[in-house]
Amino acid sequence: MFETVSRLRRSARVARTAGRMYFGYKRTQREAAKLPPAEAAAAWEVRHEQFAEALYRLATDLRGLYIKSGQFLGTRTDLLPAAYTRSLSRLQDAVPPHPFGVVRQTVEEQFGAALEDLFASFEEVPIAAASLAQVHRARLPDGRDVVVKVQYPEVEGLVRLDVRNLRTLVGLVARLERNFDYRAVVNEIAKQVPLELDFEREAEMTRRVRANLAHLPGVVVPAVVDGYVRPKVLVTEYVEGARLLDAEQRDAHAPDRAALAGAITSAYGHQIMVDGLFQADPHPGNILVLPGGRVALLDFGLTKELPEAARRGFARLVLGTANRDPEAIRAAFRELGVRLRNEEPEALLATLAILFEPRPIDGGQGELRERNRVMRANPVEQIPGDLVLLGRVIGLLRGVCASLGAPLSPMQMLRPFAERALSR
Repeated sequence: MFETVSRLRRSARVARTAGRMYFGYKRTQREAAKLPPAEAAAAWEVRHEQFAEALYRLATDLRGLYIKSGQFLGTRTDLLPAAYTRSLSRLQDAVPPHPFGVVRQTVEEQFGAALEDLFASFEEVPIAAASLAQVHRARLPDGRDVVVKVQYPEVEGLVRLDVRNLRTLVGLVARLERNFDYRAVVNEIAKQVPLELDFEREAEMTRRVRANLAHLPGVVVPAVVDGYVRPKVLVTEYVEGARLLDAEQRDAHAPDRAALAGAITSAYGHQIMVDGLFQADPHPGNILVLPGGRVALLDFGLTKELPEAARRGFARLVLGTANRDPEAIRAAFRELGVRLRNEEPEALLATLAILFEPRPIDGGQGELRERNRVMRANPVEQIPGDLVLLGRVIGLLRGVCASLGAPLSPMQMLRPFAERALSR
């Protein structure tokens, strides 16, 4: 009974927010049409600020998958008005934390020991709080500085509810609007997010990615602390660095922003097309910038293994996109199982530009209207589940690269790794 009520309340909250936004933007659209350009732009900005804050409150209140969605949108400086990216970027590592008493209880239950027996010191204030867990700095009895990732006790049930809600809502939209069938995306979320709740699996993925990238001098993956891993608690070494969104400290460590974007993209290019095992959640909160322009990758809860066929198909898509070769893109899409409504060269390149190329931030409606026009004219009608997370990674990298002012798109920077994958 409680679960049913919780599901209805969460669904109703989302529906109310969506309705307010839809009718609010319709009202602004009617009013702005009667105003001079400067006043119309001001009216749009006020509306953006209002609803960006509404989405932030929705995510922080409901947590779980809604925070993850907000984190994704907060990186899309290339597509969204600045009001949204300013507001939602706060979700990267500034989610309201749980009380320390809850953290202590979870740690002690998982290890069957008192917190003071496990750690020489444990900071009560977390250094980060995210959608599924929060992270505290601590020190082991042997003097090592570590971070302790502690899962929220209620999050497992909330994830189940949110997945059901998403399946219901997306299924309804798919029946009403065939051009907006995202059931494959939700199915992939339903498979992957529960895996993020298993910290023992995350520890294994962290060890594997760390071993795979050990030879890259510009990339750091924190080591897992043996003996300090449980299903809901994970302890790793502490790495000192600047947050990607902290422009002042980041630029002090890596003044060449374009080179930094290249280093981040290269780290993922190696994971995706060389190793076939990649961290699928590269939002700014999971990337630290270290002195000398090195990067540290954090949080391997969402890690994907890519089948060889999909890896090679994606490599061909990268090369086709970098070369702006419609026939190569069309062949790669068919190999991957992706289907667009219109595969004519002009339509294909327009859709690829929207999906993969960096765009200037003008903060206005012109860019959004053009994007919506292109996607309505040529929607993605089919995409296999294996590629959903890969597409999300490219989208997040695209937002990161745009925020750093990178002159190349992620697809262009991934080209050397695509060539290497196809040469083997």
